[in-house]
Amino acid sequence: MNTWELDLSRGWRIGLAFWIVLLLLTIGLAVLTIINPVTVWTFLMGVGAFISLLATVQMGYWLWGLLNAQYTMDRNALVIRWGQIEHQIPMVGVRAVLSGAEISDLRMRPGVRWPGHFVGYGETADLGPILFYATEPLEQQVVVQTDGMAYAISPVDLEAFLLAFRERLEMGPTQEVEESSQRPAVLDWPIWEDHFALYNLGGSALLLLLLLGLLSWRYPYLPSEIALRLGPQGQALLMASSGRIFYLMLLGIIFLLINSTLGLLLYRRERMVAYFLWGGLLALQGGLWVAVISILTHQW
Repeated sequence: MNTWELDLSRGWRIGLAFWIVLLLLTIGLAVLTIINPVTVWTFLMGVGAFISLLATVQMGYWLWGLLNAQYTMDRNALVIRWGQIEHQIPMVGVRAVLSGAEISDLRMRPGVRWPGHFVGYGETADLGPILFYATEPLEQQVVVQTDGMAYAISPVDLEAFLLAFRERLEMGPTQEVEESSQRPAVLDWPIWEDHFALYNLGGSALLLLLLLGLLSWRYPYLPSEIALRLGPQGQALLMASSGRIFYLMLLGIIFLLINSTLGLLLYRRERMVAYFLWGGLLALQGGLWVAVISILTHQW
């Protein structure tokens, strides 16, 4: 089986520059969040730091996929590897091979594209759906069409690749292989199709985030001591420093981590138990909202 390399240099340099910018942005926002007093602005900076961190991790994953990209080919199949993604295209299933320069009516969907990294999904009237795993512009790509899908790639030595491809088509296969695709196993978890589970987990996380925003907004206006526990008539039973109101947030975070993790571990074998844990988590976050509103209302 022959391996055909891609030109990774431009995509790697530009992608690394993006990753460094995201990393610096994450660090900067995190530092500003830590050194400044609690206000709604520090809350927003903290949210920005978290989003930037997720983008940094995602960018790193894309760069890792680019560095582990290659094409391999023998008489039986062409295999596209891009990180943990793999597409196997049987030679007997190839219906056409054409240059990307021949494609004129391409409609691209949102994908992961920057100079030197052309990954995504598109469609044309003639070829139908096309998957792109290339590092060069469309004009320097080759498109391999099967009955159900077309694949656009960009080996460095395009002419030699096309010559070898046609030779293997003429020689014929030595064994039958199936057209197949593999991707990270996490993307095939059944929970991504379970709206009830996603609504419970997402709703719990969102309630906790909004509660943190509310506390960050009101905290600068609280007295140095507040009533954390109230009696039946609204009298203060427990006075404490205003900062201790964030202990309620800590409680919410702890239960979010515990219930979410236990639910995920039990989801495949005991789905109803997982639902119970996640439903209880959502109810708990609602209870924290009631407690915080009650405390804040008493201070006003």
